[in-house]
Amino acid sequence: MPNTNGATTPSLFKEANPFAAKKSPVQKTVAIPVSLSAAKKTIQEKPKTNIESDADKIVELPASTPPQLAEVFDLPKLQQILFEIMEEYRSHHKNLEVTVLKQPVTLDNEIITFHLNGEIQQDIFLKIKPEILNILRRKLNNYSIHIEQEIKEEDLGGKRKLYTSTDKLLFLKGKSPALIELQKRFGLETDF
Repeated sequence: MPNTNGATTPSLFKEANPFAAKKSPVQKTVAIPVSLSAAKKTIQEKPKTNIESDADKIVELPASTPPQLAEVFDLPKLQQILFEIMEEYRSHHKNLEVTVLKQPVTLDNEIITFHLNGEIQQDIFLKIKPEILNILRRKLNNYSIHIEQEIKEEDLGGKRKLYTSTDKLLFLKGKSPALIELQKRFGLETDF
């Protein structure tokens, strides 16, 4: 490249043209074999690659890659963002999703755990999890957070729930033995 004196200086950026077309090797197309024996012959003629030479070509990234945005946040800030998300869902009449987001949440470093009541809430949570994760990452400005769910076991103190009339009668018989005598004397049954 000529300078003001007329002398030429080598160009430092001659090889690095960002607009130049990148050359890639053209792969040879293979004709479709007509028979099974022709296919076997083609496979046998194909040069076998050395697996070890492919392993040498693997490039490992350095362990000190710069992390993405990871702004620090606390539980009150997380709850405020979740409240905003719930309000957005309410405006779109997504009541089941709002119910799931109302469940208790714990925060352990960058892992957010939703404590759900049952499998139905878990199914709803799994459907909205990617959307919630993206919203939380964007609003909290932290792209290394993760969301988990956990179905909490209801502690009834060893008691079971009484759903049917038979269950209720058996429970009451255990509390009051006189009820057994009344049932026998009057011939009462719970089944209709």
